Amino acid sequence: MGRRQRPQGQQQGQPPSVILPLPKEVRQVADNGNRCDNIGLWLDRFLTVNPQSWELTQDAKHRQYLMRLTKQKAWQSKVGEQLNALQERYEAMLKWHEQRGFVVKRIQAQPVWRFVVGLGAAHVLETGITLHRLFGLPIVPGSALKGAARAYAKLVEGKPDDDADLIAVFGTTEQAGSVIFFDAIPLEVPKFQLDIMNPHYPNYYRTQGQNPPADWESPNPVFFLTVSETPYLFAIAARSEQGNRLLGFAENWLKGALKELGIGAKTSADYGFWNVP
Repeated sequence: MGRRQRPQGQQQGQPPSVILPLPKEVRQVADNGNRCDNIGLWLDRFLTVNPQSWELTQDAKHRQYLMRLTKQKAWQSKVGEQLNALQERYEAMLKWHEQRGFVVKRIQAQPVWRFVVGLGAAHVLETGITLHRLFGLPIVPGSALKGAARAYAKLVEGKPDDDADLIAVFGTTEQAGSVIFFDAIPLEVPKFQLDIMNPHYPNYYRTQGQNPPADWESPNPVFFLTVSETPYLFAIAARSEQGNRLLGFAENWLKGALKELGIGAKTSADYGFWNVP
């Protein structure tokens, strides 16, 4: 990957003011992170620390370096290459299913505002985001889409648990469903937005209500990443003789979930809703 400029004020051979929490040899190979363009590594492994105290820097906690990185044209060019590779693999996977008799339906959609999936995942920075394990790009897991589509069928259309079509599409604990929900992937280099949650009564929440909320408590801002203005490709496939009919149900339920229920975290605050053709 391409080498980026060193932090301002740092000269060749000069010890960095912050380092990565990695063995010295690994830091040297990675040039203290200057050779890395993978968002997943920066979020999970390359959080900068103070070389004296080994505490996380404010820059790492607030994702400021990450936001600066994603705005660089060199990074966008490199990630564009990775995105093309991911899209080629994804399309090859869908064609593999089509060649074996599966009926595949592709759906394109774009978030109305912002979305984040995996916000509550365990992470050293308290908040996370679901990224592709290899390419580090934000994805929407197929399991989340399947759950949202099933929720729409039950909550909005009123399908009971023993409905034949519901069981045929989603399956049960004893049998697999006839429709596959694939992960959704970005169609363009993703645009990240930094957002914040700001609990005003941290002691009240930390003690689970044992201490009453009080105005003298200091707010405790929590930063998290979201994705906006990025079109995504969704795909579903049916694997039975009545595939076309079941695929129609699954498509309508998935589109309804994207438009009306939302996907991911903070849907009550208007995150996770999509414009679907």
